[in-house]
Amino acid sequence: MTEEKKYRLSVGYRNSSDVEALRDALTLTDIKVISYDQDAQRVFDNAIRLDADIVLITPDCVGYRTAILQDLLFQRTKPIPVIGWVEAQGDDGRQMMSHGAAGYVTLPLDDIQVSNFINLVHEIVDRERKRRESGEAAPALPKEAASESHTQMWQSKVIAVYVPKGGGSHRTTTAVNLSVVLSHVTMGNQPTMLLDFDQTKGDCHTMLGYIISSEIKLALARNMRVIERGLYDMLVNVGVRYGLQGTSMITLPFIRNYMVDSPAVDESQLDFLPGLMRPTDNGSQEFRNRPMVLEIARAIIQQVRRAYSFTVVDLGQDFAAPLHEAAIREADDVLVIVPPNMTAVLDTRYALQSLERYFGDLNKFRLVTTGYDPNFGLTERDMVDMLGLPLAATIPFEPFVATQAINTHTPYVLTDSGPLGTTMRALGSMYLPQLAANVKVRPTKVSGFSIKRLFVKQA
Repeated sequence: MTEEKKYRLSVGYRNSSDVEALRDALTLTDIKVISYDQDAQRVFDNAIRLDADIVLITPDCVGYRTAILQDLLFQRTKPIPVIGWVEAQGDDGRQMMSHGAAGYVTLPLDDIQVSNFINLVHEIVDRERKRRESGEAAPALPKEAASESHTQMWQSKVIAVYVPKGGGSHRTTTAVNLSVVLSHVTMGNQPTMLLDFDQTKGDCHTMLGYIISSEIKLALARNMRVIERGLYDMLVNVGVRYGLQGTSMITLPFIRNYMVDSPAVDESQLDFLPGLMRPTDNGSQEFRNRPMVLEIARAIIQQVRRAYSFTVVDLGQDFAAPLHEAAIREADDVLVIVPPNMTAVLDTRYALQSLERYFGDLNKFRLVTTGYDPNFGLTERDMVDMLGLPLAATIPFEPFVATQAINTHTPYVLTDSGPLGTTMRALGSMYLPQLAANVKVRPTKVSGFSIKRLFVKQA
């Protein structure tokens, strides 16, 4: 883990490749990316609640409006200057500066632009700090017209959902509901695959209303569907032939033989490969050949990602277990699920140190705090600072809705229009920006805090 950095940066971006290049370029600098998002309103909210020193934003963000530049600059507690992030061709940079931006850098982000950006951050933030210390008022700016809307782009992704310590983290709940957001006809409506790669025991199938075939009576009593086969059966089948064929037999048609009937959720494009359904599966002979399991698992993800817009992988806590390692290595994003309690935060902090040594860097890791309530005594900024990860989402504390959804085998994003469903749908809009237009926030309060502090979308 790198030491605490001096300049706290919140980023609003359009294309994932741009923000990934930016994070790589800033790894060894004194600029710390504390959040990044494709929705301008969430960039604004994150900058304020995570105490950003500066914002880098493209006018191609969802919901971008020039008023955001002035709203940030005239924050009472701490004005936050903005740097524009614009295409080299065009007049966006000058337009942003006329509406309050302190400067701009252009795409593509080459070494010259990175150097210019670092110098700009130092100059602008240091100047703003001196201005605040001297008590000087910020300069007034004229009112401006609203900017044009831009067509949003998105990229196919493999998203791993990970937690360093099991139990009470809502990891599997997050993976299942995010998959439904991305795939359901009323939301993302994209071809999505959910892979249950928890090497201890999978639970995604239970949340979706499936049960192992040996539990027929329970299936009838609870109105659940029966699973005949899954990932374990695939591993056994491939393992028998692995010595001669390697992973060559792992094709999408082969994988489909082990999936549940499509779609896994009605009125969606969600496909699902069930994981290990018995705790004893992990102790089988096949799992003693760790290199084989690792290669098979990576081959599954590689085949699936070619056919689906999104692949969501639910994985357990031991990152060196072959199923888990495969998911982390193949993922474009790793969502680290952490509830707001000190034991979970410290466990994650120490695990991240090991993860960084094992995988080389943490550039694709992002924080999702679940079961959040500020009255618990840990703020979002506390968690970001202790973990050193940018915040992707804050999921509120709603135990009744979450538990009822599990027991009725109905993902809550299909039924809940309150804080829990709203924030999970907003998390999905991080990957599909067009979803943001459908995220409507109600003025409901949960456990003493307003959902408006989380994901807010202007009507």
